[in-house]
Amino acid sequence: MKILRNSPAPAARFLARHSAIVALAAFAVVGAAVFDDYAVSIDYEFHRNTGYTSFEYIWGDENALLANSPPDRFYGVAFQVPLIAVERVFGLEDSRERHLSRRLLIHALFLAGGFFTGLLAYRLFGSRLIALLAMLIFLLHPRMYAHSFFNSMDLPFLSALMVSLYLTHRAFRRGSVWAFALCGAGAGLLANIRIMGFMLFPAVLGMLALDAFYAMKRGEGVKHILANICAFSTAFAAGLYAAWPLLWRDPLNLIEAFAVLSRHPTATPTLFRGETVHWPNLPWDYVPTWILITTPPVALLLAALGIVYLARLCAARWRDMFVNSTARFGLLALACLTMPAVSVVALNSSIYNGWRHMYFLYAPLCVLAAFGLRALADIPRPNLRAGALALAALGIAFAGVRMIQIHPYQNDYFNSLVDKSGLGDRWQMDYWHSSHREALETLLAMRPTGHITVTGGFTQIRRSMEIIPEDDRRRLHFNRYFASFRIPNREVEGEEIWRREVYGVPIAFIMDARAKSEAAHSAIYAAARASEPMASAGGFDMSVSADGRRLTYVKEDCGEEDARGRFDLSVFPADPSSLPRAARDAGLEYQPMNFRFREHGAIFDGKCVIVRDLPRFPIDYIETRRYAEDESRLWSASILVGKRYRRALALSSGERPAIRSDFDVHMEDGAIIYLKEGCAERDARGRFFLSIFPADARDLPQTARDAGLEHEPLNFDFRLDGIVFDGKCIAALDLPGYPISRIETGQFIAGEGELWSGEILFEAHYERYRDALAALAGEPAMRSDFDVYMQDGTLIYVKAPCAEGDTRGRFFLSVFPADARDLPQDARDAGLEHEPLNFDFSERGAGAVFDGKCVIIRDLPDYPISRIETGQWTESEGELWSGRAAVGD
Repeated sequence: MKILRNSPAPAARFLARHSAIVALAAFAVVGAAVFDDYAVSIDYEFHRNTGYTSFEYIWGDENALLANSPPDRFYGVAFQVPLIAVERVFGLEDSRERHLSRRLLIHALFLAGGFFTGLLAYRLFGSRLIALLAMLIFLLHPRMYAHSFFNSMDLPFLSALMVSLYLTHRAFRRGSVWAFALCGAGAGLLANIRIMGFMLFPAVLGMLALDAFYAMKRGEGVKHILANICAFSTAFAAGLYAAWPLLWRDPLNLIEAFAVLSRHPTATPTLFRGETVHWPNLPWDYVPTWILITTPPVALLLAALGIVYLARLCAARWRDMFVNSTARFGLLALACLTMPAVSVVALNSSIYNGWRHMYFLYAPLCVLAAFGLRALADIPRPNLRAGALALAALGIAFAGVRMIQIHPYQNDYFNSLVDKSGLGDRWQMDYWHSSHREALETLLAMRPTGHITVTGGFTQIRRSMEIIPEDDRRRLHFNRYFASFRIPNREVEGEEIWRREVYGVPIAFIMDARAKSEAAHSAIYAAARASEPMASAGGFDMSVSADGRRLTYVKEDCGEEDARGRFDLSVFPADPSSLPRAARDAGLEYQPMNFRFREHGAIFDGKCVIVRDLPRFPIDYIETRRYAEDESRLWSASILVGKRYRRALALSSGERPAIRSDFDVHMEDGAIIYLKEGCAERDARGRFFLSIFPADARDLPQTARDAGLEHEPLNFDFRLDGIVFDGKCIAALDLPGYPISRIETGQFIAGEGELWSGEILFEAHYERYRDALAALAGEPAMRSDFDVYMQDGTLIYVKAPCAEGDTRGRFFLSVFPADARDLPQDARDAGLEHEPLNFDFSERGAGAVFDGKCVIIRDLPDYPISRIETGQWTESEGELWSGRAAVGD
């Protein structure tokens, strides 16, 4: 009789063969259920902006990349650009929709990292059990799991590194060109996500070089290995370049990216062993300590066991360390774990917020843990082997239980190696303030209707608002100066009405700080009303504090509609060089400080009040606008802050200008002010020339004298030194401190010539002519169209009455020395017997129309003179008059 043996049911066979796939599907279901439970990282906007600017650059905006200043622009965007693409494809406009879509994609990549962990373990050891447990070790790290929903940089890099390690093992297992090309492309994308990903490039090339060495030693050909090297290197460069638009602009940006990102300038303080530490003064054991206290103990023990197992494997078969083998791949994983940690210490790289910048180290740690599982599976005694694997599975499961217990704050997980008493006084917790979301949702539940004003950490609360449903979001308003409710730091005064604790450590509060906020509100509001508004629009009165450091908007009878929409705020500096680097790199002439009412405003006592701190640099003027939800403009206003421009506006009331032309030119308190009513675009273009003639030529700056000038040129562009304000063109420049005789100024456009010009004579200039005329006595030395007098080494030309034609043409003046040896060298070299001192009427302040007379004053050389010849001529008419005067005895 044939005996039929019981066989496993189909379901059991499926689970046995596909347990990892079933577990992964379960994780996907759980992730879909809990992905909306987490808050927002404060890095969200920064990383989204890097992706957005690169996306815009890809689609044709040549200047988009310049919107990010170093070091931000050097971050890779291999993962950030696809996130922006998803937003665009699905038309995700609301902030909540954007956050949820991003976290689904980040978590999906994290699950892919877990899948490739299991797949790699299976390829290494051929055991489905080891593959399942290795995958669970990767997925059940509490901190990694939480970050997989909101960290769009560190977690994608961790997952991508695990995928790259799998592709590396696959390439060496298959040995084909296409496998190495795929490995190279993956390594290129990895290096783009974080600069540390470059570590895989030399590692793979080094292993290929070893394969080539041993192939030649065995007398085998190496063409296929050289082809693999070329395929890997080419694909690496192509993947890196294709995913990094910054390199499209200039491939040499890669060098600067290395320099900047290897030592990021941020120095955020971190609580570490009870002390506040920050880069560049981090303890050498900073990273190892964080790994030891925040990683599930089972993963640490298995990784340590795996290192021991790998060491025994290499000792038993030491040649396997140098050829393509499991041992060599284990050494690669060990190098990927230890070398980056060592390099961080050696290079003193910037690390903060725990060890999140080094989360990628968990990928090789999981590979080593798989080696540890292999060691347990190799225990010869079946009962002992089963017990050891069961304990490992229980340890992994316990990590999962701890995740459930502290959900959704797994990012604050500490393992059993840490004493939990006084935890918050020794180790940094909730550094991204993810607890603010729950606090806001609790606050909304406490007050189900009406507006709520909150204050606290501005960036953290504003980020948390973005994930809250839009209807609730409209009810929340932020202001740093006063509040009805407050989510505070520990020092805030008031009655605590709610708190959230993790391990007994409070990480978030709600406190009723109403009394304190009323006093703060009264002080701010009183200060805002102390001076007359500088501008009014849309019911908002706007004023700037006396010290120019605070801008206040106030609206009486504030309604709910006033709290909607957004405000644009553009601050124009008095000196463009004082603009922040980011604004200058973006080609802006102002600092943008745009905001929404709910971020900086509050409804208090029926009034809308917004208070903004202004930049510390000197400000010329401010432009501000308010937009509705549909982006239509509701109102705009301009506020003149700079005193010079406020004076300029006051001059438009009818005061007589020094020059009346296209622009009226005024002199005011050591400044020259150009003013034009009804300013058009043409008025603001072209160049303005401004020539300052000193009363004493010795006051002229050395640069002007070296250039042979008799004036100081202060020419300017209107776009740099002028503003268009309330329909007026205004330019104002400070004058030099030395006494001035006259100013010539005007405007010209290249290709069109002079648009207008004028001259301003100063008191010092008038005094010289007045005194010269008053001192005239006796008969002139020469009578002609101009009478010419000689007085104290000076020639004085006088004509009365003076007509417009008298100042045209050139005046010639030839001075004959009594001794030819006194003649200047250049005159003697030219074969002359006289010194030519020809001039124009308007040259060097020599001529002026004074009391109806044409007057010219010319200083004579200081050597003895025998005679002088002088006159006036024009090119079209020839000589108008001339004369000769004897000087010597």
